[in-house]
Amino acid sequence: MSPTISHLLLILSLFLVPSQSLLKQPPDNSFMSLLISQTGLDFVKDLLVNKAISSFTPLQLPQIQKSVKIPVVGNVHMVLSNITIYRIDVESSYVKPGDTGVAIVASNTTCNLSMNWYYSYSTWVVPLQISDSGSASVQVSLYLKYHAWHHGLDSCLNG
Repeated sequence: MSPTISHLLLILSLFLVPSQSLLKQPPDNSFMSLLISQTGLDFVKDLLVNKAISSFTPLQLPQIQKSVKIPVVGNVHMVLSNITIYRIDVESSYVKPGDTGVAIVASNTTCNLSMNWYYSYSTWVVPLQISDSGSASVQVSLYLKYHAWHHGLDSCLNG
């Protein structure tokens, strides 16, 4: 072996051979320490944000119906159907470590969705039903906060 390789192996063996004091510690004093860098947190945050976006789009939401009785106007029936989230954009996000876990906060987030709408109303004054329907594209601004702890983080990465 050349002197350079033998020196390298000698230096590596010093790091890999445990000292006698570590071998004689009682097992009840053992612990594990972990250091997570901001770069590591940012990497996991980006991974989770991208996984959330890809799992939420496209997302078909259930139909929403509501009927109300309005004085003078009469009965109004409203329906939102075929509600689909087709795009989510996260402009900025950050990781906030805490005592109980890690919070991922996404700000300046927009959600684009499309839907069909319908309404009808009838009144006792005029025995006539008035209705209208159409489609809409909507952009919603959101502020999202996800708090991950040991079970929540595992389910996001494995799910």
